[in-house]
Amino acid sequence: MKSLKKVLIAGGTVAALAIVTVSFQNCSQGNTADGSSTVAADGYTGDVYYPSTGSPIVLTAGQNITLKISKPSNVSDMSPYYWVLYDRTVTASYTGYITQSGSYFYVSLQVRPDLSTTKDLRLYLYNHQTSQYLDGNGIKISFRPSVSNPYSSDYVTEVCNLRPNAAPTFTLTKSAASSTALYLFDNGAGVGNTTCTIGGVAYDCLNTASWPSNWNSASFTVLAYNRCGVARTQSF
Repeated sequence: MKSLKKVLIAGGTVAALAIVTVSFQNCSQGNTADGSSTVAADGYTGDVYYPSTGSPIVLTAGQNITLKISKPSNVSDMSPYYWVLYDRTVTASYTGYITQSGSYFYVSLQVRPDLSTTKDLRLYLYNHQTSQYLDGNGIKISFRPSVSNPYSSDYVTEVCNLRPNAAPTFTLTKSAASSTALYLFDNGAGVGNTTCTIGGVAYDCLNTASWPSNWNSASFTVLAYNRCGVARTQSF
């Protein structure tokens, strides 16, 4: 796996990973559970396991979902781990804290609405205390621009009961390209609606192509909700 760089967020430090795309065939498979029976189009059916076996979980553009996943058999406490997705162009946040309860843990993924190509990726677990990945297997997820019946077992109610006030945190790098300037970190309750007010005009934070050309010199305020409706705002 790749090395880490430090990113300051709201006065704290979180790990942000150098991004590479990891295809399914580059990783071995493994096993472990959740609680659904939804059929995904051309994809995974039933409980979510870590690591995953068989077909990928299939998600589609614009979908926001909280997955409930059985803890790996060799891990009882998930608090030292971040979840990591090795592509920052597919979801609102590509890394975040893990919410756990009993023998399960939760990961929320908001697929960007402008996804135009299929991305076959894996979601990994990174131990930020030991700087090691749990394994090279992860959970296979296929992000697709259009799917008639994506995986749809959404456990947002459970994660909001466990961690309702965990709003996202973020940084804005005005010296970067607009496509990579805004970094959103999921603090355990996912990412909901986001609004970037640039020069007094509201824009979709995830649709960076719509930002004005002077975004990096204009006043810039980010308003980001978690999946429970709790917001955080910051001006840059």
